[in-house]
Amino acid sequence: MANASKRKARLILDPSLTDYAYRCWPNGCPRGSTCCTGLTIELSRREIRAVDTVMDEVAELIPALRAEDGGYENVFVDDPPEMIIEAHEDGTCPFLRRTAKHSLCSIHTVAIETGRDVPSIKPGACRHWPVMLEQDGRDVRVRLQPTAEKIGCVAPVGDLPGHPTVLEAYRDEIEEMCGDEVLPQLKRRLRAVGVED
Repeated sequence: MANASKRKARLILDPSLTDYAYRCWPNGCPRGSTCCTGLTIELSRREIRAVDTVMDEVAELIPALRAEDGGYENVFVDDPPEMIIEAHEDGTCPFLRRTAKHSLCSIHTVAIETGRDVPSIKPGACRHWPVMLEQDGRDVRVRLQPTAEKIGCVAPVGDLPGHPTVLEAYRDEIEEMCGDEVLPQLKRRLRAVGVED
């Protein structure tokens, strides 16, 4: 019994990561289905500095981010130990850009349009969507966000033939979130669904 209380927390890859496929809409999510609403996005000061490097271009896409004095509206709120992005009254992210048919992250858009590396400027919490970490007793479970299927970026594998499983699509992000410890488990699970390194 003493060994059980000293057991190290395990990382558990939830079956949903291979039961569901991931679909990305390169031109933006359907207008009414986006993860850029109703979420609290925590970010580090380093991530804020990275976003600051693209604010000129982002403000061209979303003019409301430009302050009257020529600077930028402060959309970051101190929430120790991190910062959060302050959502609009309707719960949408201030960086969300909507067109007639699509919803797009303006930070992601700027990165792609200017040839920048998306992970170097887009906050980790946004890049990792729809994957999350959840406390499961002593362990940590890597699983899908509960609203991901409703939003439409994931569906059962049989409903999205030709699309990668969430585990395949988010392998690098899961490794970033969990560290090297998860690599052997990731490789086993990917081989089990027919994906080789």
